[in-house]
Amino acid sequence: MNMTSTSYEVLVMQGGSWRIHAQFPEGARDDAIEEAKTLEDLPGIAGIKVVRDSYDDRTGLHREHVIHKHIPKRAPPPPAADKYAHYKARAAANRATELQDPFNVGDAKAEKSKPTSGIGVFIKLLLVLLFSIAASAVLTGLMSELLPTRIGDLRLVGTMRGNVMIVSALLFFVAAAVIAFKMFMGSDELSVPEFERQQQRRNQQSERQRRVAEKRKAEEKKRAEEKKKRTAEEEKELKKRAELELQKKAERDAEAEKEAAAESEAKPEEEPVKEEATEEEAFSRLSPMAEKQKALLMAFFGEAIRNLPAERKKMDNYNRFGVNLYLAGAAEALGGERNLDGETITLILADALQLMGLKPEHADAFARRYEDYLLQDARYMEMFQAGRRSLSGFLGGDKEAAAQLDPSLHEWNKPKAPEDPEKEVVVMFTDIVGSTAMTHEKGNLAAQEVVRAHNRVVRDALAKTKGKEIKHTGDGIMASFENVTNSLRATQQMQLMIRMHNAQNPDVPLHVKIGINAGRVVMEEQDLYGVTVQMAARIVDKAKSEQIMVSDIVYGLAQGGHWRFAKHGPFYMKGIEGPAYLQELVWDDAVDLAAAQAQADAQRPQLEQAYVVASGKPLPGQAPPVAESAPAAAAEAETPAPAPAAAPLAAQPPAAAPAEATPAPQPAKQG
Repeated sequence: MNMTSTSYEVLVMQGGSWRIHAQFPEGARDDAIEEAKTLEDLPGIAGIKVVRDSYDDRTGLHREHVIHKHIPKRAPPPPAADKYAHYKARAAANRATELQDPFNVGDAKAEKSKPTSGIGVFIKLLLVLLFSIAASAVLTGLMSELLPTRIGDLRLVGTMRGNVMIVSALLFFVAAAVIAFKMFMGSDELSVPEFERQQQRRNQQSERQRRVAEKRKAEEKKRAEEKKKRTAEEEKELKKRAELELQKKAERDAEAEKEAAAESEAKPEEEPVKEEATEEEAFSRLSPMAEKQKALLMAFFGEAIRNLPAERKKMDNYNRFGVNLYLAGAAEALGGERNLDGETITLILADALQLMGLKPEHADAFARRYEDYLLQDARYMEMFQAGRRSLSGFLGGDKEAAAQLDPSLHEWNKPKAPEDPEKEVVVMFTDIVGSTAMTHEKGNLAAQEVVRAHNRVVRDALAKTKGKEIKHTGDGIMASFENVTNSLRATQQMQLMIRMHNAQNPDVPLHVKIGINAGRVVMEEQDLYGVTVQMAARIVDKAKSEQIMVSDIVYGLAQGGHWRFAKHGPFYMKGIEGPAYLQELVWDDAVDLAAAQAQADAQRPQLEQAYVVASGKPLPGQAPPVAESAPAAAAEAETPAPAPAAAPLAAQPPAAAPAEATPAPQPAKQG
C-alpha cells in the first residue's frame, strides 16, 4: 500500500532560475497562493508560481503540478515617434515667440531661461575659455606698451619686468573668465531628465516596498497568532488522545480479566472458537514493563517536541524522516539502557511512530528496517546518533537533553558540505567470532539476535565516544574516530558491555575481536579506502576472541595515557616489509599485565615459525632456513598449533564460543 504525501512550494524566478521561497503542508493550499500574491509587487522577481509536490514513499518519485503562476508585465518601450518630441516642442515654442514679437529683446531676457543640454554647456565653456585667453592677451600687450621702464628708484627691466607681465596676464585671464562665465552661463540650467526619472522610480519602488513590508508584517503576525492557537489545540489534542488511550487500555484490561474469569468457569465444550483476532488484542503485544518503557520514550519525545520553536513544528516529509531516525536512535539507546531484546525495541518504536501519525504498516516497516537507511547518507547516521545521545542524557538526568532535537534538525537541514577526500583518521573493525558455527547450531533467528546485540553494543559505544559508523560488514562494523583516545575508550567499553551481555544471556553468547589502525585514508561515497583501511582489516584478522589488537602507530599515539598493552608477534602481513608486531590493549583491569605479556611471549616461537614459512625469509638476525627442511617446516606450519593452557587475557564467560577460524571483515576496495 503506497503512502503519498503532498506539500505546496512557492517558487520565484531570480537570476534566470526558479528558487524555493516557502513550503506549506498539505492543507495550506490557499496560504501558499496568498503568499505568492504578496510577492507580485516586489522588484527583481521575474516570475512566481505555486507547485503542488506529491511524493510516493514506496517508489521515491515526486510529481509536481503548477496550481498558480504569475509573470509580471513589462512596460512597453516608448514609441519611436516620441523620441524627439522634447526637442520639437522647444523649437516650436521658439518659433512662436519670434513670430509674436521678434523685437521684444528685454522681455526675452526677463523670461526664465530653459535648461541647456550637455553639448550646449560644453560649447559655451569653450567660448568662455577662448574669450578669457584673448582678453588676457590683449590686456597684457597693452600693459607691456604702457608700462614704463622705471618707477622712482625701481627699474622694471629684464626678469623683474617679465614676472610683472606674467602675474598681470594671470589676473587678466581670471577676471575675463569670470565676466565671460556670467555673460554666457549665468542664466543657463543643465537639463538632467534621466536623473529625475531615476529618482522618481526609486521613490516609487521604496513606497511599494514599504507597503509590501507592512502587509507581510501584518500577515506574519496573523500567522503567528494562528500557530500559537493551533499549538495550544495540538497539545490539548495530544493530552486528550493519551487520556483516551490509557482509558481504553484500562477497559481492555478489565474486559480481559472478565473473559479470563468466564473462561475458567465455563466447560471445555462450551469454549467459543476464536475466528479472528480483535483489534484490541493488537495493543497487548507489549508486556507491562515494555509499556512503561514506551511511556518513558514518549515522555522524552513529547518534551523534545515542546522545546521546538513554532516554525520547526510544521515539518515537511524530509524533516519527518529525520525525526523518525532521531526517535529510532532514542529507542535503541533505551533498549540498551533497559536491557530490552530486539523485538521489544521494534514494537516500542513502531507504536511510538504510530502516535506520531504514521500508518501501522508504515510504522512497523520503518521500525524493522531503519538500519538499512543509516549508511546511505552520513546525515542519516548523525541524526540516529543524536537520538541515542539525547535519550542517554535524558535518562542520566540532563535537563537539556530533550532540547537537542532543535539543533539536530538545524544540522539536518544544512546543505551537504563537500568532504576532504583525504584525511587522517583512526579506523576500527569489529568481527563476531563463531557466527557461522552459531548459525548452523542454533539457527538463523539466534544468530540474528547475536548480530543485533553486537550492533547495539557497538553503536552505543560509538555514540558516547564520537565515533562514526562507516558500514556494516555482515559479521561486524567498520567505524572511524578523530583521535586514538576515543577509539581505545570505545573498544574497551564494547568488550565490557559484551561481557555483561554474556552474563545475562548465557544461552546466546556474543564474542567479538577488534582491530585498530591509524593513518591517511581516502573518503568517497561515505566509505573509506586506502592502505590504512586494509591494514586495519588484517589486524582484526590476527586478533582472537575478546582481544583488541592495535598497530604500532596507534600504540605510539596512545603513549602517555593510562592504557596497558602487551606486545604480540611477529606476524606476516601483506604489504609490510619484514615482521609486524601488534599491541594488545589489556582492557580488563583484573588481568595482570605481566601475566598477559608472559602469555604473549609463550606464543612467540609458534608465530616466528609461521612467519618464516609464510614469508619465505628468516627473521632479522637469524640464518636462512635450510632448503631440505623447508617441506617439513611447511607441513608443520600448516598443522594447527594446540591452544595454550593459560587463561585468555580478557575474562571469558562460562559458555565459550566455538574455536572457529572466522574470516576477517571484508577489506576496503582498492582506491
